[in-house]
Amino acid sequence: MQTRFGWLLIIVGLFAAMTQAQAQESRAALRDAAGTGVFLLRSDTRSEWVPALLLNTEMDVDISGPLVQVRIRQEFANPGLAFAEGQYVLPISEQAAVHGMLLEIGERKIRGQVRERQEARALYQQARDSGQRTGLVEQNRPNLFRTSVANIGAGESIAVTLEYTELLTPDAGRFNLRLPLTMTPRYTPQPQPSDSPVAAPGQQHAVEGPIVANLRREGPSHQARLDIYLDSGMQLDNVHSPSHQIEHDYDGRGYQVELTRNPVIMDSDFILEWALPADAGNQAALFSETLDDGHYALLMLSPADRPVSQERQPREVLLIVDTSGSMQGERMRQARQSLIHALGRLQPDDRFNVLEFNHQHSLLFRQPMPATSDHLAEARDWITALQAGGGTEMLPVLHDALTQPTEAGYLRQLVFITDGSVSNEQAILNLIQRRLHNARVFTVGIGAAPNSYLLRKAAEMGRGQFTPVNERDGVADSINRLFDKLEAPVLTDLRIELEEGIQADIWPERLPDLYAGQPLVVALKLNRLPESITLHGHQPEPWQQQLWLPESQQNPGTARLWAQRKIDSLMDRLTQGTAESEVREAVLDVALQHQLMSRYTSFIAIEETPVRSPDEPLLSQQVPNLNPADHHMYPQTSLGLLRLWVLALALFAAALALLLHRRPSHA
Repeated sequence: MQTRFGWLLIIVGLFAAMTQAQAQESRAALRDAAGTGVFLLRSDTRSEWVPALLLNTEMDVDISGPLVQVRIRQEFANPGLAFAEGQYVLPISEQAAVHGMLLEIGERKIRGQVRERQEARALYQQARDSGQRTGLVEQNRPNLFRTSVANIGAGESIAVTLEYTELLTPDAGRFNLRLPLTMTPRYTPQPQPSDSPVAAPGQQHAVEGPIVANLRREGPSHQARLDIYLDSGMQLDNVHSPSHQIEHDYDGRGYQVELTRNPVIMDSDFILEWALPADAGNQAALFSETLDDGHYALLMLSPADRPVSQERQPREVLLIVDTSGSMQGERMRQARQSLIHALGRLQPDDRFNVLEFNHQHSLLFRQPMPATSDHLAEARDWITALQAGGGTEMLPVLHDALTQPTEAGYLRQLVFITDGSVSNEQAILNLIQRRLHNARVFTVGIGAAPNSYLLRKAAEMGRGQFTPVNERDGVADSINRLFDKLEAPVLTDLRIELEEGIQADIWPERLPDLYAGQPLVVALKLNRLPESITLHGHQPEPWQQQLWLPESQQNPGTARLWAQRKIDSLMDRLTQGTAESEVREAVLDVALQHQLMSRYTSFIAIEETPVRSPDEPLLSQQVPNLNPADHHMYPQTSLGLLRLWVLALALFAAALALLLHRRPSHA
């Protein structure tokens, strides 16, 4: 009797699991509304399904040398029957100085103003509740901005345009422009014990908004039209995109870049790369802007392309690879290929180890081992067997890697291969700041939409370099460029000597290490522009080089870029233990003066005339991002349809085994 009752429970569980899976599929089908062209959503399981806001994007990009001006216009259309409020998390370059906002309502255009964040939020809420059309743009993270638009009428649309300026830093004469179009879902790690008396300031742990798969990919929403002009002043050796198919036409001054398919689906970042002719490089470039309060300048200084000292220091290379659920599929393949290629660049006098992590981590060897043929063969076999699954707990593996004792005479270098899809960026940067010592951290970005802010900032604090892996360029090419830097002696302890009588406010305050082919970029505010600059450093012997500056021309936007670099450097003080109240006041002074977006300032625009009665309903929606094309929507860390069906099959197998076990023998 007990056996029959147990069998009955298993069958009931089987059908319940199958029913739940089928219900999820039905809800997904309803949300997709296949064949209708309408996407439906609701705020919770008790709410009614309503038509979702449609989102489309236009990006105008003007590139002049290393300076980039970008205008992002996003239109929110309301296909529903009631007034709507929409919120959307917009990914933007982590190096952008966001300085303009425009709210468009039909023919009316309202210029946004920068206000202190809490003031801007209060103004938006008041206008929204009063029935006025209004827009608010806030910084959630340095590369994620939340756009809120309220009181969009039925059948109407409202557009928000953001403008930003970015300075591109060439790498051995190669330029790389990334236009983020979506983001990878971020894993929220478990709290970790901290060995620092300073808590991670302002850490945000929430996922940044809904990210959905297979929605609108061929529909009327989530499409981006890109218009790009590259003013190079000369013909270039190579203009191409490793992410999308493009065509380009040289008009004697620059290149009009056209996407073969335009608009494109917003499921992967757009990347444009170009290279300067080998004989076009200069040792110094100067961009300046004169305002009432002084001279602003951006200096791009290129010391010797090849280091003076060619003596190679033995290295201790720790290869750390992310094997979490977000790395499934193509990302894991690229990561394994990156590791195997990196092993091929090790020399017999190097030491190495390989570490992998998801919700836990493991090491190939208990300690770094010599790069012998036997050890390298064992490492290749171990790497080939790696599979992706589980959570993304970065802190424990980084802590172990940074605190392992090192061998005297070896330079420790950490190569960190990941998509960076975690929410605890500040805690990771704090750990690197505290535990780096004499090591270097090099990051390798994997995926169609990696977290470039975390990977670039971790490499910057780790005195290394960030290398994105671009699929069409090939993993080998990206890893070769990375190891060219790892193997080249660096310029350390850099400082700038200015002419007598020049007073300068220089950012960053601490100049980074330089690698072969990597220029130094500094932002200055001066009482007058210098004719020359002298760089001092070590290689490891004392080194100096005088660089004569070319004649400067007025470059609008230089002051904003100086201000953004100052804000970035001020925010870095949080990882050094400076009180957030002190950092906040310093950032507010700069951001409000130069009308820039920051953690503490936001853009607000309000139409004066109300269009909705306060007692008329307003439906709030979070407009989702599309899941990146190379990311599995249901990783092993989530309870998605796959796990429900696996559970159903497991229950069925258990029931079948029980029946066979109870079947009487006829022998």
